Amino acid sequence: MTTTGEDHSAARTGPWWWARWRSAGLDVALAAASAAECALEGVRFGRDAGIPTAAGVGFGLLAGSALLLRRKWPIAVVLVSIAITPAQMGYLMGIAGLYTLAASELPRRIIASLAGMSLVGMLIVMLVRVRQDMARGDFALGDWFIPFASITTALGLTAPPVLLGLYVGARRRLMESLRERADSLERELQLLAERAEERAQWARNEERTRIAREMHDVVAHRVSLMVVHAAALQAVARKDPEKAVRNAALVGDMGRQALTELREMLGVL
Repeated sequence: MTTTGEDHSAARTGPWWWARWRSAGLDVALAAASAAECALEGVRFGRDAGIPTAAGVGFGLLAGSALLLRRKWPIAVVLVSIAITPAQMGYLMGIAGLYTLAASELPRRIIASLAGMSLVGMLIVMLVRVRQDMARGDFALGDWFIPFASITTALGLTAPPVLLGLYVGARRRLMESLRERADSLERELQLLAERAEERAQWARNEERTRIAREMHDVVAHRVSLMVVHAAALQAVARKDPEKAVRNAALVGDMGRQALTELREMLGVL
């Protein structure tokens, strides 16, 4: 099973069920148009082949309906169009089949081989048909018109769908590549953002640890000084009351300074 540019473009627009329904509707419409074309051309085929007209119409309907399988089996559709080319029918199926084949993921050598077969078959059929038309007197031109009209018609029915399909396939592959690169870049940016957040969190934790350590050192130093001055206050309280008052005021100042520094540290944390 192969994919075409129509499948991918439909998958990118709207819900999946709407894309599926639209693709199926397009396939059915093309198959119906191809079957109708082959059925009309089957009338002349039956008359020229000497078979009943109903048989020619039925053969055309069956052959033209093969276009319904162009997404799954584009090779089979192109081969069917080549097979019915001598009957001078299946032009729409050939154009749609070559486009689908060229836009698929099949190797280029297969696409080139089938396109070449279709071109050669169309060229031979057009040579015979133009020669017959000129023999019946439908055209009053020189012999140069036979190869000119045959080559022009054959190229016009094969080259444009192949080139368009190759362009659509290449554009789809380019868009897929760009989309994959964008997704990869997005994943890398997300990973870098996560790593940056981890580093920032680690830095915050380290800074908080450092501040907590400094706070512990400052508070421990202030409390130690308060203990020393409190002991001195106790020793001189009876002998020198004035000095005891100064020491008590100093202990109070140290306590207030310790509380102030503690509040500042907690605010930073």
